[in-house]
Amino acid sequence: MIPVFFLVSIFIFLLYESIPSIFYNGWNFFTSYRWNPGMTNQEPVPGPFGFRASPGASFGALLFLFGTAATSALALAIVVPVTLITTIALAMHTPRHMSRAVGASMQLFAAIPSVVYGLWGIVFLEPLLLKYVFPWTEATLGFIPWFRGPATSGSGLVASSLVLALMVLPITSTIVLDSFRSLQSRFQAPILSLGATRTEAGIAILGFARRQVVGAVFLGLGRALGETMAVLMTCGGAINMMPVDIYSPINTMAAALAALLDSAFIDASGMALSALAELGLFLMIISLASSAAGRALAGRIVLRGEAR
Repeated sequence: MIPVFFLVSIFIFLLYESIPSIFYNGWNFFTSYRWNPGMTNQEPVPGPFGFRASPGASFGALLFLFGTAATSALALAIVVPVTLITTIALAMHTPRHMSRAVGASMQLFAAIPSVVYGLWGIVFLEPLLLKYVFPWTEATLGFIPWFRGPATSGSGLVASSLVLALMVLPITSTIVLDSFRSLQSRFQAPILSLGATRTEAGIAILGFARRQVVGAVFLGLGRALGETMAVLMTCGGAINMMPVDIYSPINTMAAALAALLDSAFIDASGMALSALAELGLFLMIISLASSAAGRALAGRIVLRGEAR
């Protein structure tokens, strides 16, 4: 009951703090990418519904919503095939003792602090992308507007998505591999007796674990949505500027909360802080929904090809 109490308390707190922003910004909060706390050195003026804000204040979170969706989607697009291939390789083509050792080592990635991932992204990944990968994508895929460039920095959508993928991979791999092994002893021998190769048998067994695979993806999405420090260090920190290609700087809801919180306290009207509370409330809702869906699916037992 104590965790539920704290969860409900945080939700109520964020909802209460975000009420001024909800009435002041309305739907503009989700449809505009302009985030401007206004002239915070001047006296706040009344706005919609009587809520006061600094002159010229406008808070739109579209850039952060797009950045969160884009980085999470690209990270999962990388993670899902790698997870499935890794599961089949470890469970079907690797000696059991080596498979368990590799699986255990993958779980250690979850213990690495996110700031270390961010540092790796800045020092190693971003220069690699800028020097080798982006010139190739510009030359090869430049006829597509989103790949045209020019790339001036390694930070942005690609770098933050790759770092996210590396952080999410231990979660999805562990769940899918455990689910696969729970079914392997039951289905592997009958499938192989039909003349299937070990790879084909692995693909078939993954089909029986499809609910757990989907659950692992949702749990990975929950981690990707809420990741802050590593993304903050590699996304480029874009403000008031929607990305025009994959090389553009970007921003996410979690990274924006961390980056803008300090300046929000300067706003005497409190509207900037209320807008961040609304952003945090929305992030909390979608993260909890994703994690709850993932746990509900990943926790089911697969029998006769269906989960129950």
